[in-house]
Amino acid sequence: MKRVASTFLILVLAVCAAHAMVHVLEGSLPCVEQSIAAQYDVGQATTGWLQTVWRFPWGVGALLAGWLVDRYGAKRMLALYLIGGAVCCVTSILLPGLPLLFLSMFLMGVMASIYHPAGLALLSHETTPQTLPKVLGWHGVFGSMGIGGVPLIAAVVLSTTHSWQAFYALLAVMSLAVGVVFVYLTLKSPERVFSPKQQTTAEDFGDWPSFGILLVMSASIGLSYHGVMSFLPRFLSDGQVLGYQTQGEIGGNVLAASSLILGCIGQFFAGYIAKPQRLEVQLMMICGGTIPLLIGMSMASPEWKWWCVAAWSMVFFMHQPVFNSLIAKYTPRSRRSLCYGVSFAVGNGIGAIAAGLVGENSNLQSAYIGLAGCAMVATVGGLVLWLRANWSPPPEPEKSEV
Repeated sequence: MKRVASTFLILVLAVCAAHAMVHVLEGSLPCVEQSIAAQYDVGQATTGWLQTVWRFPWGVGALLAGWLVDRYGAKRMLALYLIGGAVCCVTSILLPGLPLLFLSMFLMGVMASIYHPAGLALLSHETTPQTLPKVLGWHGVFGSMGIGGVPLIAAVVLSTTHSWQAFYALLAVMSLAVGVVFVYLTLKSPERVFSPKQQTTAEDFGDWPSFGILLVMSASIGLSYHGVMSFLPRFLSDGQVLGYQTQGEIGGNVLAASSLILGCIGQFFAGYIAKPQRLEVQLMMICGGTIPLLIGMSMASPEWKWWCVAAWSMVFFMHQPVFNSLIAKYTPRSRRSLCYGVSFAVGNGIGAIAAGLVGENSNLQSAYIGLAGCAMVATVGGLVLWLRANWSPPPEPEKSEV
């Protein structure tokens, strides 16, 4: 029994580390886009579309990744993502010219797209509906550590080397190290792959209309998330907190790190309070809670910017354990990876457009009004989902294919 518990703990920690790493890779470009813009003599519109080129395959690629995970298993796909991500970090350094940097970032997004359908499905298969929210809460804490940690890593590297290439070299080493762990786990234990023939209980059948509502919410949440994250260090580059005045890219990264790391609190708290019977209303309230904070970010003076972002971070990232638990609630085991992939493809494929659109806006703060509108759409979707869960009859099981 102790050996089984130890193996499960190692697996969960490895998945959490992979989750942190995917958000380190995702958050890398916003941290150094000002340095890249200076090197290639381009504006924020160009670096905004560079981020869209990274984020779009990160979302859309999850659809194919989910299909592959359902057939070949999560562990080997996670190893592929981490090792492939490390290779792309190296190519972004070595390949000359801005067009090839666009290519490297596109391929890095493709590799990173594997994580969420693989990691989330692996955790959902290894836990029960009662324990899954808490596990996803800790999983989210590691994700927020990656989101909040990458600006700090960038600030340290930029202050010591003044080179965005050195930053990506460090990320390559980090990604490769976690990838080796999954190579070991793949070789050590066989993969669990579920098929439709294994569906024998009511829990193994999907509620597809509710899943469709979650997809609409995923798109809206994705737009608000990518719109905020893509230029957050730039947004905070003139910010102030507790009398500290930021100075350019390094200072903006420090404030971004200190605000985003507070998302760990939201992730942990949401995982602790989430219960299968009240997930829908919790998701609705979380999405609604981000609306006034986004409006506040659009109106904030420099001394209030950090406080608005910090509050948004704590509230926004609460949605992840709840939302991902709902995906597991409304989808069958045999299609779990694919459904996570579809959700992630919608949320981040559509959401990636926000990076380019916000970059085209000369006044970053005015863009947050539009992002608050996206949060409103997600809140209405949560209301519909809650009403459906409480007043609709349970879905009838699908007929198994003979």
